[in-house]
Amino acid sequence: MNIAYVGSCYSEEFIKHVLDDAVPRLRFFRVNSVSLMDEQTVDLADMSELTPESRRHLSFENRKNFRQRMREAAPDLLVVDFIRDIRCALLTDGEGFLSFPYELIVEPRTTRAAFLNRLELIPFGSPDYVRLHRQALNRFCNFMNEVMPDCRVLVLNFKPAWDYRGRARTHIDFRADFMAWSARAPMQDLMGRYCAERIKAATLLDYDGPLWSDDQSKYGPASVHYAAACWRLMARRFDRESLSFTPAEPPTAVELGTRLRASFDAFGEEAEVLGDGRWRRLTRSGADVLTELVPVLIQEMLHCHGFKREPTIIDAYNAFLWLLGRPPEGIETLMAHAALPNLDALRHWLMTSEEFQAGCRVMLERPSIRDQPAG
Repeated sequence: MNIAYVGSCYSEEFIKHVLDDAVPRLRFFRVNSVSLMDEQTVDLADMSELTPESRRHLSFENRKNFRQRMREAAPDLLVVDFIRDIRCALLTDGEGFLSFPYELIVEPRTTRAAFLNRLELIPFGSPDYVRLHRQALNRFCNFMNEVMPDCRVLVLNFKPAWDYRGRARTHIDFRADFMAWSARAPMQDLMGRYCAERIKAATLLDYDGPLWSDDQSKYGPASVHYAAACWRLMARRFDRESLSFTPAEPPTAVELGTRLRASFDAFGEEAEVLGDGRWRRLTRSGADVLTELVPVLIQEMLHCHGFKREPTIIDAYNAFLWLLGRPPEGIETLMAHAALPNLDALRHWLMTSEEFQAGCRVMLERPSIRDQPAG
């Protein structure tokens, strides 16, 4: 099979372990979607003071040859993931766009500052960041439909792993990593579904099996760096014809309880490390998340930022989950709510909706658990 991929560790490891170590004909590694679909090169000027790793990645991404190389290679399958899009900011010279490379982070501050002073930084999750990605995804979908209609597109929509089975990192540190990735995962999910709905030959691939990381993960232990055993489990269930996983056995009550408890512990223990006494009274059970965690989160948001700051897409997505119990209908709805003037307006809009009010009426009509006779 003639394979190409656009993505990061997910795509690379998926091809290696699940597709039997196939050799990709094309490899667009760690390239942001905006940069991928942008044909305008960035004026990088003098990069001589940067490390060879930084120069290599910036030069590779600045080639801007995705469309041309796809036409020439004519792959049968394009594997895509959006990890790069939810990880880093964008750089622009006012004309073209590039991803902010990881390598720049470890450059000496003075060297990094001198290089970045020539470019504008577009932060992750900002209105411009979302707008540029929306435009880039539309161009990507149109290109695949119009120019590469026979190429199947497999969009990987995997989730961060909370389970760490190693010793190189502390479990508290790993859970902080899990929380950071979980906060950004909604955008990856929305981008994947957006493309899967619009590309005629696309398949969105979710995975419902166990996931964990260990110290042997290729790029080191992290929530998005799965252990090799996880990939082997995926390989056993993957059907190449349908580009999907065969149904899994449902988790036992013990397995499900362990997963939920680990997620709650991740938030509770991280807060304890931060020394916030208000969190320590939580026993971190499912009921406490509903009755105590939400008020604490709201109080913390008020304390740190107030409700007058502008909402981000993460705020809007989480507001739907917490207040309406569901994700937004699509990226249009998400962007519309993220465009409200402040968090107070976002909260007011959702809490005065008929959907929220109906849910409250249902809850008020139910007998309280506390009113039930004991035993």
